[in-house]
Amino acid sequence: MSLRRSGKSYADAAISSPSDEKPSDYESDTSPAVPMHVIWKLVGFTVAMITTPVGMYFVSVSLGSSTTVAAIIAAVMANVILFGYVFVAWQEDKEEREAEAAKRKGKRAE
Repeated sequence: MSLRRSGKSYADAAISSPSDEKPSDYESDTSPAVPMHVIWKLVGFTVAMITTPVGMYFVSVSLGSSTTVAAIIAAVMANVILFGYVFVAWQEDKEEREAEAAKRKGKRAE
């Protein structure tokens, strides 16, 4: 598709602003794109994903297990943490969908 463009270059258009709008009229949205509780969950699961398998490996080796068994335990723990993260995200999404459905149902009743 072709678009009609004004005679201005991109640099000129970026520098000049429309005369009827002042820069102070623009509203700035400074809220984060992702809620903080989501970021903290991600950080928590990231720390768990790093420390738990490594810790379980060294605990297993120090208790007398072979390195192969310790590696299998570490891999299983990494999968448990990954499953936990997916489950928490699924539950959170489920709650949001239920709240949205209740909101829509409330609007229909009015």
